[in-house]
Amino acid sequence: MLTKRRLALLILMAAILIVAPVLAITTSRSGSDNEAEGASVLTLWQIDCFEGGKSSRAGYLKDAADNFFKGDGVYVTVTSLSAQAARDNISAGNIPDMISYGAGFYGIESLINDRDFAYKCWCRGAYFIITLDDEADFADAQSLNTVVNSGRDNLAAACAMFEGLSGAAMSPPTLAYVELINKKYKYLLGTQRDLCRLETRGAEYCAMPVTSFNDLYQNISILCTDENYAHCMSFISHLLKNDGGVAELGMISEGAECLGALAEAKKAKAEYSLRTFVSSEVHQSIMSALSNGDINYLKNLLK
Repeated sequence: MLTKRRLALLILMAAILIVAPVLAITTSRSGSDNEAEGASVLTLWQIDCFEGGKSSRAGYLKDAADNFFKGDGVYVTVTSLSAQAARDNISAGNIPDMISYGAGFYGIESLINDRDFAYKCWCRGAYFIITLDDEADFADAQSLNTVVNSGRDNLAAACAMFEGLSGAAMSPPTLAYVELINKKYKYLLGTQRDLCRLETRGAEYCAMPVTSFNDLYQNISILCTDENYAHCMSFISHLLKNDGGVAELGMISEGAECLGALAEAKKAKAEYSLRTFVSSEVHQSIMSALSNGDINYLKNLLK
């Protein structure tokens, strides 16, 4: 009997040693939460529907928010998600205060409450036809000598269709760039990301901005309806008014000082474009038009 009591005592002492630190941590965290009581915490999701130029768009948004709300008792958490992961979270009822996403994103159309402020574009990219041949005039670009950077969730195939390059090889982003470097193809239908890849490599290139189509718009929308709405409005207004830093991302904005091919793209206007979010039905229709090679139907959808 004495042995059993000693064993029980040892077990009890061991349990106390394990639980005590956990309780201390919990108490410490509770204390921190009490110190931050009254603070507002905003959630912002960054969806990279298309490749950026350089650096992180999520990091840029985080820095912008930290600087804007510094000392105001407002904090912003920025989370990077894939488009599908964002839709899955939203379907599960996990909805952020703000969401930054590429044009053509679907799944938030029913959550936009303020139609006067449905979305704002805070930066954008552009498509380019790129070559390493300094004597090329781009007139001979065709499906047989051009590779298309297939991108992520952007409509690179639509851009190829509008450029008369239907049937051109579609390769994943990095592979498409490598195939141009290795001279497998004379031309690459790519984006600002490919310009940055070439510049990092120190390669000389010629690039012509595409003016037939563009969907490389990074938008931001407010999804909350509570007291955080006013904070979100203030932040987005600040983001748009102070957009010069977008140049550091290798992207385009009104206030960004763009150089080279990006400067030319900034001045250009696309004949057809997709600039905002869409419904899942419209997304399916766009995919159907691309699958069937029906450019007229696609044009109607993009009006």
